Amino acid sequence: MFKFKKLKSLIVLSLLFGPMMIAAGPGLAADAPAGKAPPKLVVFMVVDGFPQEQVTKYYDQLSDGGLKRLIDKGAWYSDNNYTHATTYTGVGHATLLSCAHPYKHGVIGNDWLDKKTKERVYSTEDPNYKYIDENTPKHAGTSPRNLLVTTVGDEMIYQNGTSKVITISGKDRSAIGLAGHAGTAYMHSTDTGRFITSTYYMRDYPDWWTKFYESKPQDKYFGMMWTPLLPDTAYARSAPDDRPWSTNYKGLGTKFPHPISGGADKPGKSYYDAMLWTPYGDLLTLDFVKAAIAGENLGKNPAGVPDLLAISWTSHDYVHHLFGAESKQAQDHTLRLDLVFAEFFQFLDKWVGLDNVLITLSADHGFMNIPEYSTSKNLDAGRIDPEKMIEETNAALSKKFGEGKYITTWWNPTLYVDYALVDKNNLKRADVENAAAVFLRNYPGVEAVYTRTQLENGNTPDTKLSKQVYVAWHQQLSGDIVVINKPNWYLFAKPLAYAATHGSPWAYDTNVPLMMMGSKWVKAGKYGSSETVDLGRTLAYILNVRPPNGCEGKVLTEALR
Repeated sequence: MFKFKKLKSLIVLSLLFGPMMIAAGPGLAADAPAGKAPPKLVVFMVVDGFPQEQVTKYYDQLSDGGLKRLIDKGAWYSDNNYTHATTYTGVGHATLLSCAHPYKHGVIGNDWLDKKTKERVYSTEDPNYKYIDENTPKHAGTSPRNLLVTTVGDEMIYQNGTSKVITISGKDRSAIGLAGHAGTAYMHSTDTGRFITSTYYMRDYPDWWTKFYESKPQDKYFGMMWTPLLPDTAYARSAPDDRPWSTNYKGLGTKFPHPISGGADKPGKSYYDAMLWTPYGDLLTLDFVKAAIAGENLGKNPAGVPDLLAISWTSHDYVHHLFGAESKQAQDHTLRLDLVFAEFFQFLDKWVGLDNVLITLSADHGFMNIPEYSTSKNLDAGRIDPEKMIEETNAALSKKFGEGKYITTWWNPTLYVDYALVDKNNLKRADVENAAAVFLRNYPGVEAVYTRTQLENGNTPDTKLSKQVYVAWHQQLSGDIVVINKPNWYLFAKPLAYAATHGSPWAYDTNVPLMMMGSKWVKAGKYGSSETVDLGRTLAYILNVRPPNGCEGKVLTEALR
């Protein structure tokens, strides 16, 4: 790509792996082990916030060339699950190509608390690097510093030195988590509507990027309207729009049609932000993806080694936050994203031939239904306000141990204990933790509570939930009291900010698609159980590279040729 980028990759990989061993050269594909040439291009797709149930719920309305093509002509694991409890965007994207669990890869949430500075840590922040030609706010995602393991892309570059690893997403934490340490991440900027990167990856943008943005292609969707793709009768399986609990956000309104302007009279920050919360965000992403493929000549590596393009499609998550996974908007967006995939696959076929491409699809998490919708269906549901929960917990602890703010803050989904205060008051840490746990287990909407002492000593119930919590909890980084909400209960900061959210260990959040399509490597069919960490491990196997150093997945051999 660039001399600077290549030098940066070599430096990063030498730090990760020790002395470099780059043996690949022209003819590697032909000389691959067992004569099995790897794909020329791996397209690793993630749909942000895509529950498995939507694959089958809308199957009959899908086009033949998009999702249905992946389902029918690829390997589809319908019982694929995350096995960690913290189903958040940063966590999922860090997991997918590292095939490691949070307790190992270190990305324990979108945010957490630095116990030394007592400051918020954003999962991909790094003050040592800035956005190129853009304002860089505090806590902006600029590097993979907090990712403690390698990824499949890192191992590809380590093995041959010439593979290109490019990742693209509407969110910085998604692109950076997929890129690993040696890839190049591009993320959407709401300031300019462009897909940008940081000085971690390069000093300046490549020529193809500059040429692409000369005509301001990000402005072409201004003033568009998001209207339903199908007649009203086709949406009978979904909840109607304009329900009282939908969220009017970014000037989009709660009912079709949704204006794509951000309330502005010309393209600007409010429009660039609002657009990404609609299907036009997918079209914007596709435009840039095509430019990146051509600009980087992906899949046509002169050394004969594979390239990796990872794309996280962000807008589906945003649609669910505003309208719920059960909504008419969610159904319509799924169908529109399917058409984007169909167009993308046609582009890939013309570019390098689909027979030379391995395409995978998964998600970083699923999604809950809106709590009020669940209540209307006679289910136990509601919203938990973390700030109120902290206040009431501290009141209970003060009554028992003396006045004090024993719980300082909450980050998904853990409470942080002020152990300095506990020690100052000559209290036993386990006593304070246990008292908090007793109070919280009776708190409305709380399913279970785990304390630091429990987790450090391995003293937890022998249940699936305990195992999910354990693999999500990092001893040095995580908080001190883990609070798990009941199914259908909303637990997130500012409980009224969104209509619905994710982050739980329940099936609607953990059960996501795992699909692979590539006739030379994959046997088509519907398969049974898998874990999301298996996808990255399987890719490493197909590519004949070593597993990422924290990988705990298995090779899905039953689906391979």
